[in-house]
Amino acid sequence: MLLIKKQKEPEFLSEFKKEYPGKTYDSEEFRQYRIPLNDILRKEQKGLCAYCCGRIKEKESHNEHIEPQHPGMYASHASLDYDNIVASCNHTKTCGTKKGNTYDKDRFVSPLDENCEAVFTYYADGKMEGDSYTIDLLNLNDYELQSARKAVYRSLQGLDKQTISCIYLDEEALEYQPFMNVIKWYFHTL
Repeated sequence: MLLIKKQKEPEFLSEFKKEYPGKTYDSEEFRQYRIPLNDILRKEQKGLCAYCCGRIKEKESHNEHIEPQHPGMYASHASLDYDNIVASCNHTKTCGTKKGNTYDKDRFVSPLDENCEAVFTYYADGKMEGDSYTIDLLNLNDYELQSARKAVYRSLQGLDKQTISCIYLDEEALEYQPFMNVIKWYFHTL
C-alpha cells in the first residue's frame, strides 16, 4: 500500500453537491460523473490501485469508497466525500471488490493514513505482512499478487540504491511503476 495524497476536490464534484444536496454516488444524476472522477483518481494515484498497487486503467478500475456506500441498512454519509473515494482494481478476488461493504474504521489501514506504508513488509517470496485485518479483508496475499510482487522483488535484487532511485523512484513521473510499494520498501531496506 502507498500513501495517497488527495488533491483538491474536483470542481464538478463540488458543483454537483451544491446543485443536488440530497443525492448520492448511486443517484442517476451522478452517473455521468463516474468516469471523469475515475480518471482524476487514477492520475492522483499515478496509475496504481489504491490497495494492491497494481497498474490500473479505466476499464480495469472502479471508484472505491473506503467507507462503503452501503455498510448496513442505510447509505453512507460519505458517498460523495472526495476524501473517501479512491481508484481500485477490478480483480474479483482482491482489493475493493473483495472488501465490498465490509469495513471496520478502527481496524482498517487506509491508503490515506500518513503511516500506511510503514505498516506493511514485503518479502522475496511475494508475501506481505502487517495489519492482518486489512490484508485479509482485501486478500492482499492472493497468489497472483504474491507472484507479481515476487517478480518485482527479483528485478530489484543486485541493484544499488542509486540505480533503483534513477530507474524506479521518479516521484515526478506521471505514472508509478506497478507495485511501487514493494520497490519503495526494498529501497529503504538497502
